[in-house]
Amino acid sequence: MRGSLSDGSVVENEEIIMQNTEIRKYGNTEIRKYRHLMFFLFLHSAFCIIISYSALSCDSPKEQKKVVNKINVSTAPWLHFRGNAGLSGVSSGNISDSLKLLWTFKTGGSCISSPVTDGKNVYIGSLDSALYSIDIITGNQSWKIKLDDEIEASPLIFEEMIFIGDLDGNFYSINKTSGKVNWRFKAEGVRGKIVGSANILEEKRQVIFGSHNDTLYCLNADDGQVVWKYGSDSYINGTPAADGANIVFGGCDAYLHVINVSDGSPLGKINVESHIAGSAVLKDSFAYVGNYGRKLLGIDIRTMRISWVYTSSGRQEPFFASPALIDTFVIAPSRDKFIHCVSSVTGNLIWKFAAKGAIDSSPVIAANRVIAGCEKGFLYLLDLKTGSHVNSVDIGGSVSGAPLVSGGMIIVGDDNGMVSAFY
Repeated sequence: MRGSLSDGSVVENEEIIMQNTEIRKYGNTEIRKYRHLMFFLFLHSAFCIIISYSALSCDSPKEQKKVVNKINVSTAPWLHFRGNAGLSGVSSGNISDSLKLLWTFKTGGSCISSPVTDGKNVYIGSLDSALYSIDIITGNQSWKIKLDDEIEASPLIFEEMIFIGDLDGNFYSINKTSGKVNWRFKAEGVRGKIVGSANILEEKRQVIFGSHNDTLYCLNADDGQVVWKYGSDSYINGTPAADGANIVFGGCDAYLHVINVSDGSPLGKINVESHIAGSAVLKDSFAYVGNYGRKLLGIDIRTMRISWVYTSSGRQEPFFASPALIDTFVIAPSRDKFIHCVSSVTGNLIWKFAAKGAIDSSPVIAANRVIAGCEKGFLYLLDLKTGSHVNSVDIGGSVSGAPLVSGGMIIVGDDNGMVSAFY
Protein backbone atom coordinates (compact mmCIF):
# COMPACT_ATOMS: atom_id res chain seq x y z
CA MET A 1 0.00 0.00 0.00
CA ARG A 2 1.04 3.52 -0.59
CA GLY A 3 0.37 6.63 1.51
CA SER A 4 0.90 10.37 1.33
CA LEU A 5 2.86 12.59 3.75
CA SER A 6 1.86 16.15 4.55
CA ASP A 7 4.31 17.60 2.00
CA GLY A 8 2.77 15.49 -0.71
CA SER A 9 5.51 12.84 -0.91
CA VAL A 10 4.51 9.25 -1.06
CA VAL A 11 5.83 6.42 1.16
CA GLU A 12 4.85 2.90 1.81
CA ASN A 13 2.51 2.36 4.88
CA GLU A 14 4.90 -0.23 6.31
CA GLU A 15 7.65 2.39 6.45
CA ILE A 16 5.37 4.82 8.29
CA ILE A 17 4.46 2.17 10.86
CA MET A 18 8.12 1.28 11.41
CA GLN A 19 9.04 4.97 11.88
CA ASN A 20 6.24 5.51 14.43
CA THR A 21 7.35 2.41 16.34
CA GLU A 22 10.92 3.69 16.56
CA ILE A 23 9.71 7.11 17.78
CA ARG A 24 7.65 5.49 20.54
CA LYS A 25 10.62 3.36 21.63
CA TYR A 26 12.87 6.42 21.77
CA GLY A 27 10.27 8.44 23.71
CA ASN A 28 9.73 5.70 26.28
CA THR A 29 13.50 5.35 26.85
CA GLU A 30 13.87 9.10 27.46
CA ILE A 31 10.93 9.13 29.84
CA ARG A 32 12.49 6.30 31.86
CA LYS A 33 15.80 8.16 31.97
CA TYR A 34 13.99 11.34 33.12
CA ARG A 35 12.13 9.43 35.84
CA HIS A 36 15.37 7.90 37.09
CA LEU A 37 17.00 11.34 37.15
CA MET A 38 14.12 12.85 39.11
CA PHE A 39 14.20 9.98 41.61
CA PHE A 40 17.96 10.49 42.10
CA LEU A 41 17.46 14.23 42.64
CA PHE A 42 14.74 13.50 45.20
CA LEU A 43 17.02 11.16 47.16
CA HIS A 44 19.86 13.70 47.02
CA SER A 45 17.60 16.49 48.32
CA ALA A 46 16.32 14.30 51.15
CA PHE A 47 19.88 13.40 52.13
CA CYS A 48 20.89 17.09 52.21
CA ILE A 49 17.91 17.93 54.40
CA ILE A 50 18.84 15.19 56.88
CA ILE A 51 22.46 16.39 57.02
CA SER A 52 21.34 20.00 57.52
CA TYR A 53 18.98 19.00 60.32
CA SER A 54 21.74 17.04 62.01
CA ALA A 55 24.03 20.07 61.87
CA LEU A 56 21.34 22.30 63.37
CA SER A 57 20.79 19.76 66.13
CA CYS A 58 24.44 19.54 67.15
CA ASP A 59 23.71 21.11 70.52
CA SER A 60 21.65 18.15 71.70
CA PRO A 61 22.33 16.95 75.27
CA LYS A 62 24.29 13.92 74.06
CA GLU A 63 26.59 16.05 71.90
CA GLN A 64 27.04 18.57 74.73
CA LYS A 65 27.99 15.78 77.09
CA LYS A 66 30.69 14.61 74.68
CA VAL A 67 32.13 18.13 74.51
CA VAL A 68 32.15 18.45 78.30
CA ASN A 69 33.95 15.12 78.69
CA LYS A 70 36.47 16.15 76.07
CA ILE A 71 37.45 19.44 77.74
CA ASN A 72 36.98 18.08 81.29
CA VAL A 73 35.82 21.45 82.64
CA SER A 74 34.92 21.85 86.31
CA THR A 75 32.48 24.31 87.86
CA ALA A 76 31.76 25.63 91.36
CA PRO A 77 29.33 28.14 92.91
CA TRP A 78 30.15 31.88 92.88
CA LEU A 79 27.07 33.25 94.60
CA HIS A 80 28.08 36.83 95.36
CA PHE A 81 29.32 39.73 93.25
CA ARG A 82 32.75 39.37 94.95
CA GLY A 83 32.48 35.71 95.90
CA ASN A 84 31.58 36.07 99.59
CA ALA A 85 29.88 38.37 102.10
CA GLY A 86 33.18 40.09 102.95
CA LEU A 87 33.63 40.92 99.22
CA SER A 88 37.24 39.68 99.13
CA GLY A 89 37.08 38.67 95.46
CA VAL A 90 38.83 35.35 96.12
CA SER A 91 37.86 32.13 94.34
CA SER A 92 38.84 28.56 95.21
CA GLY A 93 38.94 27.75 91.50
CA ASN A 94 41.94 26.22 89.75
CA ILE A 95 42.04 27.92 86.36
CA SER A 96 44.18 27.20 83.34
CA ASP A 97 46.53 29.84 81.94
CA SER A 98 45.43 29.03 78.38
CA LEU A 99 42.29 31.24 78.22
CA LYS A 100 40.65 29.02 75.59
CA LEU A 101 37.20 30.16 74.52
CA LEU A 102 34.44 27.69 75.43
CA TRP A 103 31.32 29.62 74.40
CA THR A 104 29.79 33.06 73.91
CA PHE A 105 26.27 34.28 74.53
CA LYS A 106 24.75 37.51 73.19
CA THR A 107 22.38 39.60 75.30
CA GLY A 108 20.36 42.50 73.95
CA GLY A 109 22.34 45.27 75.68
CA SER A 110 25.64 46.12 77.37
CA CYS A 111 26.67 43.92 80.30
CA ILE A 112 27.88 46.15 83.14
CA SER A 113 26.49 43.57 85.54
CA SER A 114 28.89 40.92 86.87
CA PRO A 115 27.90 37.26 86.42
CA VAL A 116 27.30 34.81 89.27
CA THR A 117 26.62 31.07 89.24
CA ASP A 118 25.26 28.20 91.30
CA GLY A 119 27.61 25.87 89.41
CA LYS A 120 24.94 24.92 86.87
CA ASN A 121 23.70 28.18 85.39
CA VAL A 122 25.23 31.63 84.99
CA TYR A 123 23.05 34.61 85.89
CA ILE A 124 23.75 38.10 84.52
CA GLY A 125 21.82 41.32 83.98
CA SER A 126 21.92 43.50 80.87
CA LEU A 127 21.06 47.04 79.84
CA ASP A 128 18.28 45.50 77.72
CA SER A 129 16.43 45.25 81.08
CA ALA A 130 16.62 41.45 81.13
CA LEU A 131 18.10 39.00 83.61
CA TYR A 132 19.50 35.91 81.86
CA SER A 133 20.04 32.35 83.00
CA ILE A 134 22.67 30.59 80.84
CA ASP A 135 23.80 26.97 81.04
CA ILE A 136 27.38 27.18 82.32
CA ILE A 137 28.68 24.33 80.16
CA THR A 138 26.89 24.86 76.85
CA GLY A 139 26.25 28.60 76.87
CA ASN A 140 22.61 28.00 75.93
CA GLN A 141 19.89 30.19 77.42
CA SER A 142 17.89 28.49 80.18
CA TRP A 143 15.49 31.41 80.63
CA LYS A 144 15.32 35.19 80.69
CA ILE A 145 13.01 37.63 82.40
CA LYS A 146 12.37 41.22 81.37
CA LEU A 147 12.41 43.61 84.33
CA ASP A 148 11.05 47.16 84.48
CA ASP A 149 14.28 49.00 83.64
CA GLU A 150 17.93 48.60 82.69
CA ILE A 151 20.16 46.47 84.90
CA GLU A 152 23.62 47.54 86.01
CA ALA A 153 23.59 45.66 89.31
CA SER A 154 25.00 42.17 89.70
CA PRO A 155 22.75 39.30 90.85
CA LEU A 156 23.02 37.59 94.23
CA ILE A 157 22.13 33.91 94.71
CA PHE A 158 20.70 32.63 97.99
CA GLU A 159 19.24 29.13 98.06
CA GLU A 160 16.59 29.05 95.28
CA MET A 161 16.37 32.84 95.03
CA ILE A 162 18.14 35.44 92.91
CA PHE A 163 18.13 39.03 94.14
CA ILE A 164 18.74 41.96 91.80
CA GLY A 165 17.82 45.63 91.39
CA ASP A 166 17.16 47.81 88.34
CA LEU A 167 17.62 51.49 87.46
CA ASP A 168 13.99 52.28 88.23
CA GLY A 169 14.53 51.39 91.90
CA ASN A 170 12.85 48.00 91.79
CA PHE A 171 14.41 45.19 93.80
CA TYR A 172 13.39 41.64 92.92
CA SER A 173 13.45 38.14 94.32
CA ILE A 174 13.36 35.70 91.39
CA ASN A 175 13.11 31.92 91.40
CA LYS A 176 16.41 30.73 89.93
CA THR A 177 14.89 27.61 88.33
CA SER A 178 11.81 29.08 86.66
CA GLY A 179 12.80 32.74 86.28
CA LYS A 180 9.51 33.86 87.84
CA VAL A 181 9.27 36.77 90.29
CA ASN A 182 8.73 35.79 93.93
CA TRP A 183 8.29 39.37 95.14
CA ARG A 184 9.24 42.94 94.25
CA PHE A 185 10.18 45.92 96.44
CA LYS A 186 10.22 49.54 95.27
CA ALA A 187 12.81 51.96 96.69
CA GLU A 188 11.26 55.31 97.58
CA GLY A 189 11.65 58.47 95.53
CA VAL A 190 12.56 59.38 91.99
CA ARG A 191 16.27 58.78 92.76
CA GLY A 192 15.74 55.25 93.96
CA LYS A 193 17.76 53.50 91.25
CA ILE A 194 19.86 50.52 92.28
CA VAL A 195 23.27 50.04 90.65
CA GLY A 196 25.10 47.90 93.23
CA SER A 197 24.72 44.24 94.04
CA ALA A 198 22.96 43.06 97.19
CA ASN A 199 24.53 41.05 100.01
CA ILE A 200 23.00 38.37 102.20
CA LEU A 201 22.94 37.96 105.98
CA GLU A 202 22.47 34.21 105.80
CA GLU A 203 21.68 33.37 109.42
CA LYS A 204 19.07 36.11 109.60
CA ARG A 205 17.74 35.39 106.10
CA GLN A 206 17.98 39.08 105.32
CA VAL A 207 19.17 40.82 102.15
CA ILE A 208 20.88 44.25 102.17
CA PHE A 209 21.47 46.71 99.32
CA GLY A 210 21.99 50.42 98.66
CA SER A 211 20.15 52.89 96.48
CA HIS A 212 20.63 56.30 94.88
CA ASN A 213 17.98 57.63 97.27
CA ASP A 214 20.79 57.64 99.92
CA THR A 215 19.35 54.63 101.75
CA LEU A 216 20.69 51.21 102.70
CA TYR A 217 17.84 48.71 102.95
CA CYS A 218 17.54 45.46 104.88
CA LEU A 219 14.67 43.24 103.72
CA ASN A 220 13.40 39.85 104.73
CA ALA A 221 14.69 37.52 102.03
CA ASP A 222 11.55 35.38 101.99
CA ASP A 223 8.85 38.03 101.57
CA GLY A 224 10.59 41.38 100.86
CA GLN A 225 9.31 43.11 104.00
CA VAL A 226 11.49 45.94 105.36
CA VAL A 227 13.43 44.95 108.50
CA TRP A 228 15.31 48.26 108.83
CA LYS A 229 16.81 51.00 106.72
CA TYR A 230 19.75 53.33 107.21
CA GLY A 231 20.06 56.80 105.72
CA SER A 232 23.33 58.23 104.43
CA ASP A 233 23.92 61.69 102.94
CA SER A 234 24.29 60.78 99.26
CA TYR A 235 24.11 58.04 96.62
CA ILE A 236 25.14 54.49 97.50
CA ASN A 237 26.73 52.85 94.45
CA GLY A 238 28.59 49.85 95.82
CA THR A 239 27.73 46.63 97.61
CA PRO A 240 27.70 46.57 101.43
CA ALA A 241 30.26 44.18 102.95
CA ALA A 242 29.37 42.12 106.03
CA ASP A 243 31.27 39.99 108.55
CA GLY A 244 28.53 38.73 110.87
CA ALA A 245 28.70 41.68 113.26
CA ASN A 246 29.30 44.73 111.07
CA ILE A 247 28.13 46.10 107.76
CA VAL A 248 30.48 48.45 105.91
CA PHE A 249 29.78 50.54 102.81
CA GLY A 250 30.84 53.78 101.18
CA GLY A 251 28.98 56.32 99.12
CA CYS A 252 29.07 59.66 97.38
CA ASP A 253 29.00 61.46 100.75
CA ALA A 254 32.75 60.65 101.06
CA TYR A 255 32.28 58.52 104.18
CA LEU A 256 32.84 54.88 104.96
CA HIS A 257 29.86 53.86 107.11
CA VAL A 258 29.99 51.14 109.76
CA ILE A 259 26.64 49.91 111.09
CA ASN A 260 25.33 47.17 113.34
CA VAL A 261 24.26 44.05 111.48
CA SER A 262 21.45 43.39 113.98
CA ASP A 263 19.39 46.54 113.59
CA GLY A 264 21.20 48.89 111.19
CA SER A 265 22.15 51.29 113.96
CA PRO A 266 25.26 53.41 113.27
CA LEU A 267 28.56 52.39 114.87
CA GLY A 268 30.64 55.10 113.24
CA LYS A 269 31.77 56.62 109.97
CA ILE A 270 35.16 57.60 108.60
CA ASN A 271 35.79 60.61 106.37
CA VAL A 272 37.75 59.46 103.30
CA GLU A 273 37.71 62.94 101.67
CA SER A 274 36.22 61.85 98.35
CA HIS A 275 33.24 59.81 97.23
CA ILE A 276 33.41 56.05 97.00
CA ALA A 277 32.12 54.49 93.77
CA GLY A 278 32.99 50.85 94.46
CA SER A 279 32.74 48.43 97.37
CA ALA A 280 34.99 47.87 100.37
CA VAL A 281 36.61 44.57 101.35
CA LEU A 282 35.96 43.67 104.99
CA LYS A 283 38.17 41.21 106.84
CA ASP A 284 39.36 40.91 110.47
CA SER A 285 37.90 44.33 111.40
CA PHE A 286 39.77 46.07 108.60
CA ALA A 287 38.20 47.62 105.52
CA TYR A 288 40.07 48.29 102.28
CA VAL A 289 38.53 50.72 99.79
CA GLY A 290 39.44 53.10 96.98
CA ASN A 291 37.96 56.53 96.30
CA TYR A 292 37.54 59.14 93.60
CA GLY A 293 40.29 61.16 95.22
CA ARG A 294 42.82 58.75 93.71
CA LYS A 295 43.54 57.06 97.05
CA LEU A 296 43.42 53.50 98.33
CA LEU A 297 42.85 53.24 102.08
CA GLY A 298 43.23 50.67 104.85
CA ILE A 299 40.80 51.44 107.70
CA ASP A 300 40.54 49.95 111.20
CA ILE A 301 36.80 49.85 111.91
CA ARG A 302 37.38 49.15 115.61
CA THR A 303 39.06 52.51 116.13
CA MET A 304 37.34 54.20 113.16
CA ARG A 305 40.73 55.41 111.96
CA ILE A 306 42.58 55.28 108.68
CA SER A 307 45.66 53.07 109.14
CA TRP A 308 47.34 53.82 105.82
CA VAL A 309 46.83 55.62 102.52
CA TYR A 310 48.29 54.59 99.17
CA THR A 311 48.58 57.06 96.29
CA SER A 312 50.13 56.16 92.96
CA SER A 313 53.48 57.85 92.26
CA GLY A 314 52.65 58.25 88.57
CA ARG A 315 49.54 59.45 86.82
CA GLN A 316 46.74 59.60 89.38
CA GLU A 317 43.17 58.66 88.58
CA PRO A 318 40.22 57.37 90.67
CA PHE A 319 40.08 53.91 92.17
CA PHE A 320 36.65 53.05 90.79
CA ALA A 321 36.81 49.24 90.96
CA SER A 322 36.44 47.27 94.18
CA PRO A 323 39.73 45.80 95.47
CA ALA A 324 40.47 42.11 96.09
CA LEU A 325 42.26 40.76 99.15
CA ILE A 326 44.19 37.59 99.98
CA ASP A 327 46.77 37.17 102.76
CA THR A 328 48.66 40.48 102.74
CA PHE A 329 47.98 41.32 99.09
CA VAL A 330 45.47 44.04 98.23
CA ILE A 331 44.81 44.17 94.46
CA ALA A 332 43.33 47.49 93.36
CA PRO A 333 42.88 48.48 89.69
CA SER A 334 42.58 52.15 88.79
CA ARG A 335 41.51 54.37 85.95
CA ASP A 336 45.20 55.27 85.62
CA LYS A 337 45.48 52.05 83.53
CA PHE A 338 47.42 50.21 86.24
CA ILE A 339 46.59 47.29 88.49
CA HIS A 340 48.18 48.07 91.85
CA CYS A 341 49.19 45.52 94.47
CA VAL A 342 49.92 46.88 97.94
CA SER A 343 50.56 45.45 101.39
CA SER A 344 47.42 45.12 103.51
CA VAL A 345 49.57 45.86 106.56
CA THR A 346 51.50 48.96 105.47
CA GLY A 347 49.92 50.12 102.22
CA ASN A 348 53.34 50.01 100.54
CA LEU A 349 53.46 49.15 96.84
CA ILE A 350 54.43 45.55 96.03
CA TRP A 351 53.96 45.74 92.23
CA LYS A 352 51.87 47.38 89.56
CA PHE A 353 50.94 46.22 86.08
CA ALA A 354 50.28 48.47 83.08
CA ALA A 355 47.08 47.53 81.24
CA LYS A 356 46.02 48.84 77.82
CA GLY A 357 43.17 50.92 79.24
CA ALA A 358 41.46 52.24 82.37
CA ILE A 359 40.14 49.57 84.72
CA ASP A 360 36.69 49.68 86.32
CA SER A 361 36.43 45.88 86.45
CA SER A 362 36.93 44.53 89.96
CA PRO A 363 39.63 41.81 90.00
CA VAL A 364 39.32 38.22 91.16
CA ILE A 365 42.09 36.16 92.76
CA ALA A 366 42.27 32.41 92.05
CA ALA A 367 45.24 30.48 93.47
CA ASN A 368 48.33 32.37 92.25
CA ARG A 369 46.52 34.33 89.57
CA VAL A 370 44.85 37.74 89.33
CA ILE A 371 42.06 38.05 86.75
CA ALA A 372 40.90 41.50 85.60
CA GLY A 373 39.48 43.21 82.52
CA CYS A 374 39.93 46.72 81.14
CA GLU A 375 38.02 49.25 79.04
CA LYS A 376 39.96 48.31 75.88
CA GLY A 377 38.46 44.81 75.97
CA PHE A 378 41.40 42.84 77.33
CA LEU A 379 41.07 40.14 79.97
CA TYR A 380 44.32 39.65 81.88
CA LEU A 381 45.90 36.83 83.87
CA LEU A 382 48.69 38.04 86.16
CA ASP A 383 50.98 36.37 88.66
CA LEU A 384 49.72 37.25 92.14
CA LYS A 385 53.12 37.68 93.78
CA THR A 386 55.01 39.47 91.04
CA GLY A 387 52.36 41.07 88.83
CA SER A 388 54.00 39.60 85.75
CA HIS A 389 51.86 39.02 82.67
CA VAL A 390 50.80 35.38 82.27
CA ASN A 391 48.26 35.66 79.47
CA SER A 392 45.63 37.98 78.04
CA VAL A 393 42.86 37.85 75.45
CA ASP A 394 40.96 40.54 73.56
CA ILE A 395 37.28 39.71 74.09
CA GLY A 396 36.12 42.44 71.73
CA GLY A 397 34.29 44.79 74.12
CA SER A 398 34.99 47.00 77.12
CA VAL A 399 34.90 45.16 80.46
CA SER A 400 33.22 46.94 83.39
CA GLY A 401 31.87 44.04 85.42
CA ALA A 402 33.94 41.70 87.53
CA PRO A 403 34.86 38.31 86.06
CA LEU A 404 33.31 35.17 87.48
CA VAL A 405 35.69 32.33 88.37
CA SER A 406 33.88 29.00 88.70
CA GLY A 407 36.09 25.94 89.13
CA GLY A 408 38.21 25.90 85.99
CA MET A 409 36.18 28.52 84.13
CA ILE A 410 36.35 32.32 83.76
CA ILE A 411 33.17 34.08 82.59
CA VAL A 412 32.85 37.79 81.86
CA GLY A 413 30.46 40.21 80.15
CA ASP A 414 31.29 43.23 77.97
CA ASP A 415 29.70 46.42 76.67
CA ASN A 416 28.76 44.73 73.39
CA GLY A 417 26.36 42.57 75.37
CA MET A 418 28.49 39.47 74.90
CA VAL A 419 29.08 36.97 77.71
CA SER A 420 32.26 34.92 77.12
CA ALA A 421 33.37 31.73 78.89
CA PHE A 422 37.01 30.59 78.97
CA TYR A 423 38.70 27.50 80.35
